Amino acid sequence: TESAPIKASKGLTESLCSLYKAATGPLPASVKGPLNKAVGFLEPVIYYSEVAFHLGKQVVVRQNFSLPSKVDFAASETQLFKVLEYVKINNLKSLKDIPLEQWKNGAIKTFELSALFVVGEIVGRGNLVGYKD
Repeated sequence: TESAPIKASKGLTESLCSLYKAATGPLPASVKGPLNKAVGFLEPVIYYSEVAFHLGKQVVVRQNFSLPSKVDFAASETQLFKVLEYVKINNLKSLKDIPLEQWKNGAIKTFELSALFVVGEIVGRGNLVGYKD
């Protein structure tokens, strides 16, 4: 009882494999060897990217995540452009002129971002330390 996306993925993989075999059939062995090594390297990469995708889908469903709205994207874009406008080469020379209060605010924001990353890792693992067996 496989789902439709999994069946489609398997069908696509099989058709790509047959296409690859048909395309490399007339090539000499000196070319096939390195090409087969490259394809052999790509197969696990494709497999693990599919696994990561499906795992990500499960996390999104179980954690009830939703995509940000257009308003959220617009607000983030505006904030990003403000930051990029502020940080220019000539502003980098005046780092000494930044007040201590702004340095403190920057340190707090950096700490908040790193804490958010740690919390995300804990939620992703489903455990405070290590991974569940």
